[in-house]
Amino acid sequence: MAERGSGKKKDRQQYLLLNQDLKAQSYRPFYLLYGEESYLKTSYKKSFRKAFGGKDGMNYSYFEGNVELDELLSVLETLPFLAEGRLVILEDSGFCRHSAPERLCAYLPKMPKSSHLMLIEKEVDKRNRLYKLLDQGGLCCELAEQDERALSAWAARILKKEGKRIRPATMALLLERTGKSMEHILTELQKLSAYLGERELVEEEDLDAILSQNAEDRVFEMLSELGRGNRAGALCCYRELLAREEAPMKILALFRRSFNQLLLARECVEKGKNERESAGILGVKPYIAGKLMAQARHSTTQDLKERLARCLRYDAAIKSGKLSDRMAVELLLLS
Repeated sequence: MAERGSGKKKDRQQYLLLNQDLKAQSYRPFYLLYGEESYLKTSYKKSFRKAFGGKDGMNYSYFEGNVELDELLSVLETLPFLAEGRLVILEDSGFCRHSAPERLCAYLPKMPKSSHLMLIEKEVDKRNRLYKLLDQGGLCCELAEQDERALSAWAARILKKEGKRIRPATMALLLERTGKSMEHILTELQKLSAYLGERELVEEEDLDAILSQNAEDRVFEMLSELGRGNRAGALCCYRELLAREEAPMKILALFRRSFNQLLLARECVEKGKNERESAGILGVKPYIAGKLMAQARHSTTQDLKERLARCLRYDAAIKSGKLSDRMAVELLLLS
């Protein structure tokens, strides 16, 4: 537990340092931005790019994916034009997860002070030599999925800029419906603001009218349809998700998670737990715990275990090439 708290404290310090550098216009030689939250990575990339003259500026260069090392090193060696610094961004190179080129690692300690290198990655290996070099000589910042408190404050600020406000309970419901992706939340907030027009307060009814159901909601709806014996309705929900370009493997993973939750919820029902007690066991809000418990009452423990086992078998069949991911989900819905 102490390590987890220490990690969160370090994350906050990294955010502060990153923002301080932008505000003071005082930049380190190296930056590494990594993690799940793509909105934050894009936001910081734009902020740093703007600080160095913008996308079309002469002191900004961008590389993505596989990069010609000679070209990258040549750009880093180039002195800035009529400015104090040059920014080079390298995105999705994989250098901090796999082996980084030896020449790059050897070059960085000798890089001109006027050059600033920013790497943006999805995943990193902290044992990686390049990661250690960047951490020692610059700032490595994990831009992870944000917690509900941070997301609530951020979303409230966005609404305030649009002249809108929202009650805490409505905000909690909004985040429950949108999930934690900041890009998705932003899209839904923009739709809400446009829908409200001159009206200032966001009501729960507005969420019902505007918010798209996320994949988790649709999977739960599919389970409800199956519980009522309506396989056609469940297949209809599935095809809607496919039309929205949701990956079948993601849908299968959500089914697996849902069956695990329903098994726990079924156990809570059998032990006579109330919604609040069950919420603590399930790791969800009481409102969600209530929905899970209601759904679990329609199934036996054995039935849920069999459905979970099917999920695992289909997952293995997909990975071995015996079954397509799309067909696997359809078989799960029809079985």
